[in-house]
Amino acid sequence: MNETRLEYLFELSMKQKASAEEMEEMTSLMTLPEHETLVKALLFKVYQMPKKEVDIDPEKSEAILQAIYQAVPLPPRSAKLSSAKPLFKWVSVAAAVLALLTIGILFFIQKKKPLPQIAKQDKQLIVPGSNKAILTLAGGSKVVLTEEVGKVASQGTVVITKTAKGQLTYNNTSAASSSSGYNIIETPKGGQYQITLADGTRVWLNSASTLKYPVVFKGRERKVELNGEAYFEVARNKKLPFRVVSDKQTVEVLGTHFNINSYKDERKQMTTLLEGSIRVSVLKNTTLLKPGQQAQVWKNETIEVSEADIEEAVAWKNGYFRFHREDIESIMRKVSRWYDVNVEFKGGISDEKFNGTISRTKNINQVLEMLEITNAVHFNIEGRRITVMK
Repeated sequence: MNETRLEYLFELSMKQKASAEEMEEMTSLMTLPEHETLVKALLFKVYQMPKKEVDIDPEKSEAILQAIYQAVPLPPRSAKLSSAKPLFKWVSVAAAVLALLTIGILFFIQKKKPLPQIAKQDKQLIVPGSNKAILTLAGGSKVVLTEEVGKVASQGTVVITKTAKGQLTYNNTSAASSSSGYNIIETPKGGQYQITLADGTRVWLNSASTLKYPVVFKGRERKVELNGEAYFEVARNKKLPFRVVSDKQTVEVLGTHFNINSYKDERKQMTTLLEGSIRVSVLKNTTLLKPGQQAQVWKNETIEVSEADIEEAVAWKNGYFRFHREDIESIMRKVSRWYDVNVEFKGGISDEKFNGTISRTKNINQVLEMLEITNAVHFNIEGRRITVMK
């Protein structure tokens, strides 16, 4: 009876339909000695499935993974999944497979402790980022956007309001607007913010990013300037094209959904199109994107177009870090921005590529521990400085 129940719960979990109570029940059943053979069979079946079929929600799979970690360490790199040695219990195989599912690790490395151990850490807990930003008004005065809800400022006929959902909105109270000038919203490291512009365009601003925009759009275009990363849902207006200028790149749209990553410390700018159509221009080079495509603008000003990993491009907006064959330097740049920490490398840089999904609501220790599962990198925490070691 219990075996049938376990198979049923496991199937629900694979389909991401299991409730928290069902996940807890499944975890308990998996740890019973009499279910060893069944659990191994289930996990090996999953291991042999194509990766796209086993993209388990990280919050659910982690519940199983953490319970299994308490039993034994991962098997060594040389251990074969098809032949468990007496040195390792079945839960070591479960841990390895679930680690694979949870953060997409494509290799197995020996560990000597049940849980990853950060080399050194202060008592201070480094928590994830939150909704915070600074708004600079047209006259130059600055407003720190706190948790308070209500009217933030007025500029001519435009009223700037902060909603209960933590979003900044611009409402034009007159068709013949007397408002002019530009506003700038800036998120610090460890911050993010949402804003609705005067034309109804919605913008999600990632950490360490700046958006400059007119209080009211006038003239023949709607132009904004971006430094960092933002996701746009542009209000349709065929008479007024919407343009986003970031460094040497210009993205022109009429009404669409897209993401721009233009951090200056990245090797390239990336514009990913979800809906509609956009034109990406760099000097005299121009290309049109279709939904599902990504334009990559390199330092030499060339543009490359490829099929996009949409989930990866907008993962930050949806509350996750998502990595696909990503190196540790790129990952740590994201970690640095979101957790407002300084990162340095010591003793060489790992050339391993990482795949996986981790919630941005986790504290930094939990994120680093998930990366340390690979044994390819280790971390030392001192205050707000993270040292990365091989």
